[in-house]
Amino acid sequence: MNKYRVKSPYKLTIKTLDLAGRVPCMDSIELLRVELHYHDGHGPLFMARVRYARDGVEQEDGFPIDLDKGAFIATVPIQEAGLEEPLQKVGPKIAQIVSKDLAENRYLLA
Repeated sequence: MNKYRVKSPYKLTIKTLDLAGRVPCMDSIELLRVELHYHDGHGPLFMARVRYARDGVEQEDGFPIDLDKGAFIATVPIQEAGLEEPLQKVGPKIAQIVSKDLAENRYLLA
C-alpha cells in the first residue's frame, strides 16, 4: 500500500491499493487501484475512488465506490460508458480485497 498526502484544509491522506490482476478485466477498461481516503489520521473513510485505464491510458477521474456496500456510485460517466452493470458485479470483490488488505496491514494505517 502506498501513502501520500494531498493539499487539503482537512488533512487528507490517500493510501493506494493495487488492483491489477486482482479483479476481472472488462472489455473496455482495466481497474488499476483503489484510493482510500483518511481524514486527519482517522479512516479509511467508507468512500473510495477506483482509478482505471481505458485502452491502456489511465483516465484522470476515477469511479467512486462505497466500500461498506461494495457498490459503485452511479455517475454519469459510468452510465454513459455502459459500465454500470459490469462494475456492480466487481464492486463486492473490490470491497473484499480492501477489507482483507486492511486487516492484514492494520499496523500500516498510521
